[in-house]
Amino acid sequence: MLFRAYTLTIDSDIDLQLPKGEGKADIIIEKARFSAGKQFQTQIYRKGVRAKFGGVGNTTMLDWEGIARFKALLGNRLEYEKMTNDEGVFRLFALSEALGMVLFQRNLFLLHGSAVKIGEQATIFIGRPGAGKSTTVSAFAQRDYPILSDDLTAVWFDEKGNPYVLPAFPELKIWENTVNNLGFDKTQLQPAFEGHNKFLYQQPIANFPRDPVPLQQIIILQRPYSKQAGAVKLTQSPVELFPHFPLPSRLLEGNSLQRHFEDCIRLRRAVPIVKVPRPKNFTLLKRWVEQWPMSF
Repeated sequence: MLFRAYTLTIDSDIDLQLPKGEGKADIIIEKARFSAGKQFQTQIYRKGVRAKFGGVGNTTMLDWEGIARFKALLGNRLEYEKMTNDEGVFRLFALSEALGMVLFQRNLFLLHGSAVKIGEQATIFIGRPGAGKSTTVSAFAQRDYPILSDDLTAVWFDEKGNPYVLPAFPELKIWENTVNNLGFDKTQLQPAFEGHNKFLYQQPIANFPRDPVPLQQIIILQRPYSKQAGAVKLTQSPVELFPHFPLPSRLLEGNSLQRHFEDCIRLRRAVPIVKVPRPKNFTLLKRWVEQWPMSF
């Protein structure tokens, strides 16, 4: 089956429930058998299970014990071993950091954050756990702004060094508290299979971009009363963006670390990166989104 995500055509032997793809496959996802090899603990948790990482370079692996094991190869292949019978849970894991490893091998710049299309440009929201990323982008989704990515954002640079967000797929995971306070119709939502009180919001495919969207800015969300606000300097950009790398930190070694550092600088040269305290409640958040675009 052919699907489309991150502007790439994916040929998968499992139903990813994504928009249909066409043409020659850029990435193949299929079942295989492979040994785990030497593994290391990561900072990645899903459904309360901590992922283990193995491999180097163009052959890397993520293993969630009892759920699934994935191997990314050469930027064009994702192999898997499935231990769960829950197709929704498996899909969640396949489309998260597992696919992210393949995107990283394709030299894309990755951030743990969400991107929204506002007008003809994209804004990326990042922040530490609890900063309000998912709640913020949910407020944009409620006002029918296209959400380009949820959790994993991929940035591509053209030959002139201009950054673009690659649209992932038209869905968003939303906390139950956010659903209730922003006025989403819960009967129209699906379970998100995260093991938390989260729901899956499906956006209209007709409104979802197919092509890369020019990046306008990156917002680093701070807690409401944080005094850390303002533009990030060029020299600070690698330090500010490193904590938001969504994959195992062991991937950032040698040439990969140098490339990531240079991309942080290139990104900051092209667009502003700004620290912004998020609104302190849902009422102010709604007003904040209504008043967009804003100057920081």
